[in-house]
Amino acid sequence: MHIATEMKHKVERASDNTWFVRIIHWFFQKCSALICYCPWTCILLTTILTLVLALKIPFTRMQNDISDFTPFGAKSRVELEKYRQFFNNHGEPKAIYAFITSKIGDNMLGISQLNDTVHVLDKISRDFYLKTSNGPKNFEEYCSGFCLLNEPVRHFYNGMLISGQHGTDFSHLDLGYPITTVLGTKLYMDPNFFGVKVATENNKIESVADGNIRLFGDNTKQEPNNIREVSLVVLQFRSELGDEVKAEDLRNYEHEILDYIHDEYQSAHINVYILTDSYITEEIVRAGLTLLPFLVIGFIIMAVFSSITFVISAHYLKQLNIYKVVLAVMACVCPFMACGASLGAMFYAGFRFGSILCVTPFLVLAIGVDDSYLMVNAWQRITCHRRKYGRIESVNQELKHRITEMFIETGPSITITTITNALAFGIGATTPAAEIQLFSIGNALAVTTDFVFTITFYGALMAVVGRYEIRKELEALKTLPGAETPSETSSTGSETSSEPEDCKFRRAIAQICKFLTNTWVCSIVLGLLAVYWYICVVGTVNIKSELSPNKLFLEESNIVKIFKQRKTHIIPYYSACWILVENPGDINDKSQRAKLEDLVQSFESLPSANGRYSTKFWLRDYEDFLKQSEDIDLPIEEEDEELAIEFTVNGSQVVTPSQPFGSGNELRQFLEWPEFSFWKGFIQSTYQMSKFLVTTAYHGSELVDWSNRAKLLNEWRAVADQEKYRSLNVTVYEEDAKFLDLIETMSPVAIQSALWTFASMFLVAALFISHPPTLFVATFSILSTSLGVFGIMSWWGADLDPIMMSATVMSIGFSVDIPSHVSYHFYQTAKDTTDIRRRLQMTIEAVGFPIFEASLSTSLCVMSLFFVDLNMAQIFAKCMLLVVVIGMIHGMLVMPVIFSLLDTVPKKLAPKSKNQHLSSTVTVVTVIP
Repeated sequence: MHIATEMKHKVERASDNTWFVRIIHWFFQKCSALICYCPWTCILLTTILTLVLALKIPFTRMQNDISDFTPFGAKSRVELEKYRQFFNNHGEPKAIYAFITSKIGDNMLGISQLNDTVHVLDKISRDFYLKTSNGPKNFEEYCSGFCLLNEPVRHFYNGMLISGQHGTDFSHLDLGYPITTVLGTKLYMDPNFFGVKVATENNKIESVADGNIRLFGDNTKQEPNNIREVSLVVLQFRSELGDEVKAEDLRNYEHEILDYIHDEYQSAHINVYILTDSYITEEIVRAGLTLLPFLVIGFIIMAVFSSITFVISAHYLKQLNIYKVVLAVMACVCPFMACGASLGAMFYAGFRFGSILCVTPFLVLAIGVDDSYLMVNAWQRITCHRRKYGRIESVNQELKHRITEMFIETGPSITITTITNALAFGIGATTPAAEIQLFSIGNALAVTTDFVFTITFYGALMAVVGRYEIRKELEALKTLPGAETPSETSSTGSETSSEPEDCKFRRAIAQICKFLTNTWVCSIVLGLLAVYWYICVVGTVNIKSELSPNKLFLEESNIVKIFKQRKTHIIPYYSACWILVENPGDINDKSQRAKLEDLVQSFESLPSANGRYSTKFWLRDYEDFLKQSEDIDLPIEEEDEELAIEFTVNGSQVVTPSQPFGSGNELRQFLEWPEFSFWKGFIQSTYQMSKFLVTTAYHGSELVDWSNRAKLLNEWRAVADQEKYRSLNVTVYEEDAKFLDLIETMSPVAIQSALWTFASMFLVAALFISHPPTLFVATFSILSTSLGVFGIMSWWGADLDPIMMSATVMSIGFSVDIPSHVSYHFYQTAKDTTDIRRRLQMTIEAVGFPIFEASLSTSLCVMSLFFVDLNMAQIFAKCMLLVVVIGMIHGMLVMPVIFSLLDTVPKKLAPKSKNQHLSSTVTVVTVIP
């Protein structure tokens, strides 16, 4: 058959396709003409574009904020903003935490442990200097309202030295919890001591977190020297920094402390871990960067595997040459080029470089090679067909014919997977969380760019290699007598062909199709499918919305160790709630003070509240101060003079109140009094009350689950939002609220995203496949594959968190690939035969090997991610592996079985006439008879 006549016949048959497929055919015909005309220009332009855009990547600093997973409309964002505004007069609130555990057993109640703890306290407070506009300052010099947070630890240690041994009976010394008394000074130990066990009145040792709701209630007396065990000591270096400190200088200051403690500090008695905001960010970045070496490993694995499979298939079809290896390697390079170009363009456009984008190359590599495998497989089958039944008139015409036919056959398949993947990630970009949006946008752009590069770069490369192959064929034909009958020659020009081997291959596939269409086999497959659905539905329904920020870090990171200590020893004992009152009213009015007291008591009355002892409420000290000031009887001649009473702070300075009592400035006097000066950090005022903070704490072993903490947060908010406190303008703040708000939104957001994605997948599939039964099978397989991934991940121990949400979006997009290829090519065969076994055989011949090749290569690639001690990487690896395995089982087993079953009731599921049946098909395919 001549080229012109054959192409005319294909165009006539293509008129049966949907309007969208005809547009795609027209588009790819134009692309093939351009590529054949100037292949090297296409290769050069795409390479230059990639280099220019990708050059931005190494010069873009990776930026992460752990709060980027928080939804934009979350209440926690408003609460955080109000919390920050509270400190506007002093600057941005910053904190450095030191978590200290014992190396000798689990108890920090030892002279050696506490001695080293105080040494760390002194070292951080005095020996490290922060660069400010007013010169270098250590913590004791630049801190403002929260300078004395760690003094209870120092005084407790001094009390230990005084007592000489635990439990000494001393009238002015009580080393207890939550209140320690040292030389008449009461110290609250609960913000610093965690994992505490105490002795109760019946001499029973109990943990503070063991559900004893009122272990230290109003009617329960604290036993003297009751403290028996402390698992963790936390030092807080909290301050408010204004414009006098640059962000870079603060980062350097925190790093200096980090480097010293983690690298230089040595102690035989304690372990010290430092936690700062900058350290958290850097650890997230470090976790993302660890993926890069495994990306190289994954690329090498895929390149080697592709080379082997390309060589095997080319050798089998008598088309082997060295350029097949080049095509195999470049099939893996093309997705990387697309990834570099798309991410570089994003960074030029101002998007930040989040560590989650380090997963993108793995995903695009898995998607991109599928398209290349389809194209190469189609080229080789078309070449076999042309060698047997075509006539080579010229190299250029033959090249254009084969490239055009290849694109017409594979173009719709490539397009449908690109559109569905881009749509899936596009829907993920609507998720109200910055990190998931960034991840989805990056993947959508990379997938789209890979589609363009597959056509322009890889298609052009195939044109270059194809020209070489056709030229070799033509030269071989000219050297043989009787070369005018190409149907009698093989790819090498000899008179023996690969037909015997080809027949063996076809007979094997025919036997497989006969097996798949057997009634008993179909029944068994459907039974197994029902069991599979039951397992997956149960897993999906029981998946738990839970959070664990340590999943963003490497397992060996110190932050993971800190989070484990926090989960074990802090959260169950002391989950702090900050209560911000923005409109306190006139505090000189007793009724207003009573209202404020009632507010705080409402928080203290919640079931899991630690009680009054854990509350830091300035008004209670202020009430005591007012009573004490009324009781002071000053001599008449000294009434107008300053009060001549001296107080010492840490034995280092003398402070004298500057104003006498009774002058209408009681609040100022209160804040200047040494015993109460630390309240300045909790009050925003110019000695007239404007706003203030209160802290109280909650406990319970159930709080280790983030979902239970989210319920507790909602209880706090319910108290703050009560109508009787509306005039006070109360807001609560919890450091982890940005994560807790995710828990309630994750399930509805995930369901909404899934539904929109499935709807989009169905509509896109309908653009390519107009036949309802085929469309049903494709949609069913996509749904079944996605459900399988989600359900099995639940059984595998995964929780519904932001990482899992991102992986879910990815899975739905990936699950389209194999069903779309199989269903698309299956109905192409309707134009050649109506026999179900023959149609399944032709479908497997067309897409079976590329699907197997792509599935196996993707599995081998993602296997490398299992060696990364990063939960984020393993979640994506598990999802990709499940998508590939479940998708291949559905494509090669479930879908053929369902097609066979649908064929048994043609009157109900198929059009009545053959013409109608054919008009519902999708595209044209070149089939090797």
